[in-house]
Amino acid sequence: MKGIRILTFISLMFFLATAVVQAQDITVTGQVTDATSGQSLPGVNITVQGTTQGTSTNADGRYEITVASDATLVFSFVGFQRVEVPVEGQTSIDVVLQESTAALDEVVVVGFGTQRRADVTGAVSSVSADELEEQPLTNTELGLQGVSPGLTVQYQGGQPGEENTVTRIRGTGTLNNANPLILVDGVEQSLSTLEPSAIESITVLKDAASAAIYGSRAANGVILVTTKRGSRTGMTIKYNSHVGWQNMLGFPEPAGKEEWMRLENEAQVNAGGSPTYSEEYIQNVVAGTNPLQYPFAEWEEGSFKDNALEQNHSLSVSTGSDVGRIYANVNYTNADGVVQNFNNQRASIRINSDLFITDELTAKANLLYRNRDVTGPGFTPARIVQGILHMNRNAVMSYPDGQEATGDLLFGQWNPFIMANSGETTRLSNDIVGTVGLDYQITESISIEGDFTANITGTNETIFRESRNGMINYVTGEPVAASGWFGTNTLQEGRYSERELSQRLFLNYDEDLGSHSISGVVGYEEIFNSTEQVSAARANFFNNKLRSLSAGDAGNQRTCQSYNDAGSYTGSCYNFEWRLRSFFGRANYSYDDRYSLQANLRYDGSSRFGDGNRWGLYPSFSAGWRISSESFMEDVDAISNLRLRGSWGQLGNERIGLFQFMNTYNLNQPYQFNDNVVPGAAVTDAGNPSITWETTTMTNVGLDLGFMDDRIEVIAEYFWNYTDDILLDLPIPATIGVNPPTQNAAEVSNIGWEFQVNYHSVSRDDDSFQYTVGVNMSDVVNKIESLSGEGPFYPDKFTVWAEGHSINSLRGFTSPGLYRTQEDLEQYPARINPNAGIGDIIYKDLNGDGNLSQSLASDGGDQIIMGNEDPRYEFGINFNATYKGFDFGMFWQGVLEQYHTLDGALMEGPNWQNFIPNVMAEETFHPERNPDGTWPKVTAGNTWNLQESDFWIQDTKYIRLKNIQLGYKIPQPVVNSLRVYVSGTNMLTFTPTELFDPEIPRGRSQFFPHTKQLTVGLNVTF
Repeated sequence: MKGIRILTFISLMFFLATAVVQAQDITVTGQVTDATSGQSLPGVNITVQGTTQGTSTNADGRYEITVASDATLVFSFVGFQRVEVPVEGQTSIDVVLQESTAALDEVVVVGFGTQRRADVTGAVSSVSADELEEQPLTNTELGLQGVSPGLTVQYQGGQPGEENTVTRIRGTGTLNNANPLILVDGVEQSLSTLEPSAIESITVLKDAASAAIYGSRAANGVILVTTKRGSRTGMTIKYNSHVGWQNMLGFPEPAGKEEWMRLENEAQVNAGGSPTYSEEYIQNVVAGTNPLQYPFAEWEEGSFKDNALEQNHSLSVSTGSDVGRIYANVNYTNADGVVQNFNNQRASIRINSDLFITDELTAKANLLYRNRDVTGPGFTPARIVQGILHMNRNAVMSYPDGQEATGDLLFGQWNPFIMANSGETTRLSNDIVGTVGLDYQITESISIEGDFTANITGTNETIFRESRNGMINYVTGEPVAASGWFGTNTLQEGRYSERELSQRLFLNYDEDLGSHSISGVVGYEEIFNSTEQVSAARANFFNNKLRSLSAGDAGNQRTCQSYNDAGSYTGSCYNFEWRLRSFFGRANYSYDDRYSLQANLRYDGSSRFGDGNRWGLYPSFSAGWRISSESFMEDVDAISNLRLRGSWGQLGNERIGLFQFMNTYNLNQPYQFNDNVVPGAAVTDAGNPSITWETTTMTNVGLDLGFMDDRIEVIAEYFWNYTDDILLDLPIPATIGVNPPTQNAAEVSNIGWEFQVNYHSVSRDDDSFQYTVGVNMSDVVNKIESLSGEGPFYPDKFTVWAEGHSINSLRGFTSPGLYRTQEDLEQYPARINPNAGIGDIIYKDLNGDGNLSQSLASDGGDQIIMGNEDPRYEFGINFNATYKGFDFGMFWQGVLEQYHTLDGALMEGPNWQNFIPNVMAEETFHPERNPDGTWPKVTAGNTWNLQESDFWIQDTKYIRLKNIQLGYKIPQPVVNSLRVYVSGTNMLTFTPTELFDPEIPRGRSQFFPHTKQLTVGLNVTF
């Protein structure tokens, strides 16, 4: 593979470079230890005061550095007090660090810089990168579920390498793009493909005070990720590896074979038809005799895969000296899917380097190369799962003819086994992210930083679907009728490229004046983005082995459109560009570690808006008061930290479609001219030159508490976010002849709270039992405040946008249950269909007109808002313990209130010869067999029981054991550390719903199944 060869070459260059950096003389040596335990401290930062020169301690707490004889060394470490030691000609300096009374000296990454935790006045959460690295993750975004209050990560399924996650910070603040801004080393990237082993820190910015410096990109919150850099001295090599076995999680349990066939017969008889299966057929299926003559296709067995293998390997090297430092990470992932023939391979190399040109000038260079190879059959997972859920089972799934992927075709084109085992899909991507920059320490208090980044992605996609014309029925010997996507073979190819160039320049100021501390930053940032996509397709290839576009039928070719289902990059052609230019600043002031003030300002200009509306100004202000540092708290020994924080600010959202301020012309609009239809051009979508930014105003109040020398930590937040000028397409008269323009017309609020408690056992100086417990919970209430007097709007058949209700509100009829008696029929005479009767679902006629109309009662119809899909009361529980060489950890995550509505095959069942869940077979109403059944009776062709109503609302609250892990560090003299572990992911789930995984979105359940995984792993440090 070309990508692997490039990766190997870069790796060799890296190891040659590290050898050059390593050979340096040492003038000062020593060891850093913990004052409480006496144990050595690895990773302590040691810098020469007033310069960027420095080093860090190795795994034994030792260091070495060359410095001037009159220099001063500064020793700092998270959770410990900072120490300054004059060298004064000494060649050996040992240092003992005292624990900080509160982790106030912890350095937190914020926008365009860092701050001491003690000085942070906004709502900022930090995620432990070490805990993420220890988990067997191949998708970092999934590792953030439940770890930070206010951060919601919903996993909605997806094939390996293309997992579908929805991430929100403090709710959904807009009707448009509500995704948070994710920055990796200052550059917008995806978290899903980021290697966990390369992460140094993750910070979540949740309010305006912390995020306003990112202006119009930050209205939905910001996640900052910093990757690792080389150590100041010495060399550390780490190798992490895990192998895991995945199995399906949450796929509905099917009815037994006999129950399935009898319920389907019942549906046919209730509709006045004949049974599908004879008694002879049923008995032969149950006995398993003559499966070719009496087939019962268990599509799951032919489409899903047990114990799908996943492996990941990561090798990193960190080294440095007084000349420079380098960190490199090589990572390889190979994961099979639980649907057959889906696979993802990913290989990457990351090199972060620093060259100390002088004591004041440092050159930085970062390079990431990633190769992604996502493969599968010729059909999407959604199509295959659709076949499993929507096809009857009286078919031969696979012919025993020795041929590849043959079997019966239902309706000429449906057989999930053949779909999962034929054709080919590949999406081969290459990502390159390169950054070069300079840091210059002008004075001890003033520094300037600048960098330039190129972020380039290219993807080639091919989708080949095989023809099944000419396939012979193994039982009858007759040709199998093939139509639809199996009627002819097709090849679709797409090319996608994205190029983003960005540059930043900012000036830092940091000055300590006794009790006063002043710091600030002013800067400039510009981003240019260009994307292009082209696609082409041909059909009627000579056979299924010829898979080159040139071998297809030129007379049946398509450009910029697909055959059947489009892939990710094969359905259209476009070429888009946009640009963002920004100026920003931040000022911080603190007095005596008691009072803190911060102000931010960002001025953004975006090409997405028209003249006169392209620039927006975004301010924020915040303050903090450490009450525990006041003199009147000196005698309150129980409280080690008490701090009150407050913030207010405004953020923007420029993430809208391009060119919405301009009219859109259709250049292929036919019209009548001289009695002939000729091509023409016309405006089809009206533009709005006055559209401007969505603006979110955020208010936050926070409280930090520490007890027992901060062994108990409590963090509480209350916030109120209000977004106005939300873009919405308000209706216009149809006589105007164009689609309506986008207008700034809606307002949405999110009000909520967050709560977090951490407990640390007493620190001991031996290997006795120690543990930590962390609990976090959050809640947010979302509400549409205004639709400019319009609405309600019905985006689809499930949801509604209405003032005073959530963006994610569910609508439907209200039902008191099933018709069980004649009195019920008389009490509720209004019906969707006159055939509805005993055993069918009752729908209330709310407007009393004798009909049932599918709009809200407040809008003249009969539907209500049944609830919403917003997850309420999200929580996470984390427990970690160590004893001797053992370590144990488990993490629970869940939601205490959440609802989805049922739709598709799982409610249709035998009414439409679809999948029959076991609960349906057990609970279907029958006047004699099951008069107390809670599910409606089945009738072939039934639509009246399939309406959206609160009858089908599913309670999807859940608690899940996300990860449980047991590890052991093996004592041995060969390497610094050797740890082995066994881990389980998603091993336990408790939820009221029996029909699907509680995290999947509403709909027809046509999603790539969730998985649980058992993993064994190895961590080695040299």
